[in-house]
Amino acid sequence: MSRLSLFPRTLRARITVVFSLLLLVIAAGVTFAFARQAAQTHFTMQQQLSQKLMQLVEPAIRGMVASYDIAGIDRYMRQIADDPTIASLRIVDENGGSLLYGHEGNTEPLHWYTRALTGASTPPLLLVSDIIVDNSRIGRIEAELSNAPLNQSIRHVVFIGGLLAVVSLAVTLLLVYLLLTRFTAPLQPLMDWAREFAHGNWNPRTKLIESGSREIRELNQAFTQGSATLRHYIQSLEETRELLEYSDTRLRKLVNGMREILFELDANGHLVFLNPAWQELTGFATDDSLGKPFSDFLVDEDTIRDFDPRILPRLHEKNREISLRSIDGKRLWMSLDADAQTDSAGNFTGLIGTLGDVTKSVELNHLLTKYQDELYHLSVTDPLTGLYNRRHFDSQLEIILSDHLPKNLAVCLLLIDLDGFKFINDTYGHPFGDEVLRTTAQLLKQQVRRNDYIARLAGDEFAMVLKNTDIENATRIAQKLHDSINDTRIPLPVGHMQLQSSMGVAEAPTHGTNAQDLVSAADVALYHSKRRGRNRIEVLSPDISRAVMSIFSQGFQLRNALEQGHIHPAFQPICNLRDGEPMAYEVLARMRINGLVIQAKDFITVAEELGLTRYVDLHIIGQALKLTPPEYALFLNVDISSFNDKDFVGELSELLKPACQEGRSITIEITEREALPLSEGLHDDILELRALGCKLALDDFGSGYSTYNFLNQFRPDYLKIEGSFVRGMLRNESDRKIVTHIHELATSFGMRTIAESVENAATERALQEIGINTAQGMFYGAPRMAS
Repeated sequence: MSRLSLFPRTLRARITVVFSLLLLVIAAGVTFAFARQAAQTHFTMQQQLSQKLMQLVEPAIRGMVASYDIAGIDRYMRQIADDPTIASLRIVDENGGSLLYGHEGNTEPLHWYTRALTGASTPPLLLVSDIIVDNSRIGRIEAELSNAPLNQSIRHVVFIGGLLAVVSLAVTLLLVYLLLTRFTAPLQPLMDWAREFAHGNWNPRTKLIESGSREIRELNQAFTQGSATLRHYIQSLEETRELLEYSDTRLRKLVNGMREILFELDANGHLVFLNPAWQELTGFATDDSLGKPFSDFLVDEDTIRDFDPRILPRLHEKNREISLRSIDGKRLWMSLDADAQTDSAGNFTGLIGTLGDVTKSVELNHLLTKYQDELYHLSVTDPLTGLYNRRHFDSQLEIILSDHLPKNLAVCLLLIDLDGFKFINDTYGHPFGDEVLRTTAQLLKQQVRRNDYIARLAGDEFAMVLKNTDIENATRIAQKLHDSINDTRIPLPVGHMQLQSSMGVAEAPTHGTNAQDLVSAADVALYHSKRRGRNRIEVLSPDISRAVMSIFSQGFQLRNALEQGHIHPAFQPICNLRDGEPMAYEVLARMRINGLVIQAKDFITVAEELGLTRYVDLHIIGQALKLTPPEYALFLNVDISSFNDKDFVGELSELLKPACQEGRSITIEITEREALPLSEGLHDDILELRALGCKLALDDFGSGYSTYNFLNQFRPDYLKIEGSFVRGMLRNESDRKIVTHIHELATSFGMRTIAESVENAATERALQEIGINTAQGMFYGAPRMAS
């Protein structure tokens, strides 16, 4: 440190010292060069002068040597010997070898600097000059030069050169220091700025000095700009810090205010972080819970296994329902979102996740499932008799056949129809008629075997499916049931009522390999039972099967009516219950033959049998669009089987496109005469119609083939409640519950309900109490054909 402290601290002092040293080296070099040149010149000249001296002395003393004039030689040579450059001088007689003259002067040796400058490393050579007389050498002169004058001359040169170098160096140092002081003066304010910056003053008041140096000007400009940039950067950092503090505070508030539980687990599955929602929801204190295994608070074993530390690194959950236990032992349902966390090296560090309280939602879903089960039970059973309804019968018969026929097990179908039931209803009233139906259902339950299946298909029509039974055994069972019905007496206020029934029996696979064919065969047998006097059993035989040909004759009549334009649309109003005004009109099919108007229910089955429904639907829709003004909103019935034809939707779209483009309200009403095939093709067809602007309605919901999957997949705009439930809701609480459940179901899906078959004001009021605001039926107007 002491050595460093001796070195100049300031830049200009350091530059001055370095520059001075450089000058000193240069001056020393120049002085040495000049001194060397002067020394060598002096040395050379001295030798030349001595030689010339010898040349001058030899002629002068030649005669003296020849005459052996010692006194003359002495006088002459003494004058020469006084020269300080002569170190020694001798004259020797060559013949006698005697010393004629001798002189010893200053024999000072060459100094080291003289040797360095002259390059002479040995004593000077002896100068010898022969004395010649008559071409004969009679003697010689020997002279040795003195080094003292050379040494003195060299010292003088070095002294003068050194003095000049020192003076030049001093003057140069002064000038350099003054110039550097002037040139580096602008650096002082820059140092002051830097010092102010070091002490945190980002806006120093020191004024920078202008300079003629471009580098200093650029440095001043750089300092000024850098200062402004630094101030801006520091201000930005300060703002960022404040923003981070604000964000941190806000994040803490958000985390602390979250309704969901935010938690973090370490690699061992222990809780290391919990927000306040944990204590609010579970009741466990946050501080007491931290450090404990998360699995301690779980209820279900499968969830506990998933939070094993060995499985945690692979855990990734999204909207998973799990159960936590609360401090009071209650089960809390939570929606879990969690992901495993890793560090930069990919090592598992723990788990971060959230828990949302879905207890109410889960409990509501359980309750909804219960209600849906109840609704499903109501939708597949007949509320009056407790037997399965037509919808369930159709699906189950297909299942039974697909299960038995591949195993070569026969299945028989028995259709039972009560004789004179309309007379019973009209004469004794609906309550008595209901009692008759309940009694008949009870008889079926008593006669049915353990694995057989019974259902109520329509008003007074029942079905019994006899599994693994041939036609002979089925006939015996039918006869036993027939006798039981005939033996039944229902008491009246006066007397009693004896029941009678007509039955038709068909066998699969003999009379059909699918549900439709088997039902048609049993229907034909039942039809012939009625034609032959009722109260009897008919088994489908080859003769009876000829009756099936009547269907084809009806089909010819239907085709002929289509070709001649005898199929016409009829319009029934769909009214708003608030004001009774029509909000739309349902389009129904009617056949007019020889002045007789035939309703759709009397010929649509034939159309379905022969695959003519698509032609009927397209014809009726086209006529309805032509016969009604554009402001009429129309509900257009389309049989579900029509969608089986791949060209049907294209033709239907061509019919509807102009009306939809004009802004006309069109609703496609899907009928449920057969099970809904929820295929991808049907989904695309419905989407195509909706893309035109059409709405969607599901007809007769609650009977036959109602499907919740259809509701969930297609979300129709309207749900039309089966008319039999609407008609019976005033006298039958089960019917009223079904209507209520269907309305609530539709509302939960965002649909509007339309009640069918409203026949009186009391039914209208009952519907309004439930919350249904739209209805149709004879109370609002019968279907009317366009005039």
